[in-house]
Amino acid sequence: MNRLRTKWRTSPRLVLLRTMPAVGWPLTAVVSFLVLLAPLLTLTFTLASGELVGNIPDAVAGGFGSSAGRAVVVATVVLGAAFVLQHATAGIREVMAADVHRRLDRHMDARLLDATLGPPGIAHVEDPEMLDRIAKTRTERQGFSPGQAAASMVQVAVNRLQVVPPFVLLGLFRWWLPFVMGVGMVWTRIVMQRHILRSVQASMGQSGALRRAEYFVDLALLPTAAKEARVFGLGRFFVDRYASQYLAAMAIVWRDRSRGQRRLLTALLVSTLTNTLGYVLIARAGASGAIGLDQLTVLIGAMAGMRMILALGNEDVAVEHGSAMLPEALAIEADLRARREAMAGDVSPANMPATNVRFEGVCFRYPGTERDIYDGIDLEIRAGESLAIVGINGAGKTTLVKLLARLHDPTAGRITVDGVDLRDLDPDAWQRRVAAIFQDFTRYELSAADNVGLGSIELRDDVDVLDHAAQQAGAKGIVDGLPGGWDTVLSRRFTGGVDLSGGEWQRLALARALLAVRGGAGILVLDEPTANLDVRAEAEIYDRFLELTRNVTTIVISHRFSTVRRADRIVVIDHGRVVEEGTHDELVALDGEYARMFRLQAARFEVVDG
Repeated sequence: MNRLRTKWRTSPRLVLLRTMPAVGWPLTAVVSFLVLLAPLLTLTFTLASGELVGNIPDAVAGGFGSSAGRAVVVATVVLGAAFVLQHATAGIREVMAADVHRRLDRHMDARLLDATLGPPGIAHVEDPEMLDRIAKTRTERQGFSPGQAAASMVQVAVNRLQVVPPFVLLGLFRWWLPFVMGVGMVWTRIVMQRHILRSVQASMGQSGALRRAEYFVDLALLPTAAKEARVFGLGRFFVDRYASQYLAAMAIVWRDRSRGQRRLLTALLVSTLTNTLGYVLIARAGASGAIGLDQLTVLIGAMAGMRMILALGNEDVAVEHGSAMLPEALAIEADLRARREAMAGDVSPANMPATNVRFEGVCFRYPGTERDIYDGIDLEIRAGESLAIVGINGAGKTTLVKLLARLHDPTAGRITVDGVDLRDLDPDAWQRRVAAIFQDFTRYELSAADNVGLGSIELRDDVDVLDHAAQQAGAKGIVDGLPGGWDTVLSRRFTGGVDLSGGEWQRLALARALLAVRGGAGILVLDEPTANLDVRAEAEIYDRFLELTRNVTTIVISHRFSTVRRADRIVVIDHGRVVEEGTHDELVALDGEYARMFRLQAARFEVVDG
């Protein structure tokens, strides 16, 4: 019983019906009224047709002044009115259904966006399983949407209700006839629906494979890979790889679609036989005079109406596909809400850190992997100092920043801020205290003002503040050289937009970070922030930067020792632990890992200079 109740509660169509009021009660009520009105108008049209046809012979004989003639006039007026109302309300219903389509899709997109952005961490967007689940709900990959399902359900509901008047009319002729026809047609419909549902489930089951196939479409259509695609001649490779992965996934879908063909054909044969039985009975009754011309007309119309049970068109496919996404979308929403609640804290981080941030025996591995990034790392980040972190690639330098910003939680150990466990702090407020510019920072296809102003939303519209941040980062000349100044869109994909060089983008990213500090961030993290700048430009920025951020807790990750040597303190990370710590001079004198890496880099520059 519990399993049946759960299945009933999670039925995609019922979930769709429960979600539809989100488009607004007035719209839902009007659409529902129009759906209920449709079968009444059909019944009126059918009865008026029978009245008209049945009275035509007597009206011809007696003229329009006779009772039959007057009945023909009345039937004609009613028939015309029903016809006009049918088409008028159908048009209105379609327009309003389209509005339902747009509103519900907008509502569900907003809910999924809110849910995805809800957790303070980013584990869910780095989890392949979760990404595959999200792909199941993405409209552009499935070709259908919940809004399209809702709009189609309006027409499906009309089709189903259209069966009620024919059922009653045929029952008045032979009480058992609509039941016999109904059983055959309903069974046929169930078989057809299961066939469609099997196809839907097969398609959704391959969402991960189809998502991987779509990646090659993105490579072909987006500018990110356009240069290499042509230089390396990758066009045919992209096409072939897309085709092979798509066809491999769809082969499973097509195989599942082919199942049950024999049962489907049997069901169609049964419904055809029961339908034929009805026509035979009505024809015999008409030929024997048991029913008049008016009844014959009505019953023939009723037989046509009964076939609406079998109406299985694009609307039904859209309902099956579009509604099938909803339970998964709501389940994702619930899972992400639980993740957010699991990471909730209520301690305000205002003015933190005042003394230090400490990593105490922190262990960490990424979800779904078996390699430990950290194995009991201990590290103190003192408030107000500049700390440089160095180490070979893969040592976990960027992961340290993710843990500090609470984009992930440690798998063991803890991180404290002024002695308070990071898990106890309000995560959203804490993340506003951390301004981080990663090596793969986002290049927003927005205006220059937005690219800097997103560092502190509250200050985004203050041009003077933007100018000051750009001046500090050495980006003021870049902005002044743009055709529209701060309003210039930084993307060639938009009219009047321009693109920047890597170094110019990094200066704007630095300006964004400085604006975040102006907006209240207490920790500034720069993860390889000047990788696209030459040595001289980097030195210029850091000389100025460390002066501007004095008394701000600053963490710098860089491979260039000309950068890190300016920091107050340097730590070397290797194999998930801090292996060396000190100033540049102290570490060189120690003659350990830092000194070895420093000499290697210095020798490379000496060779270049020579």
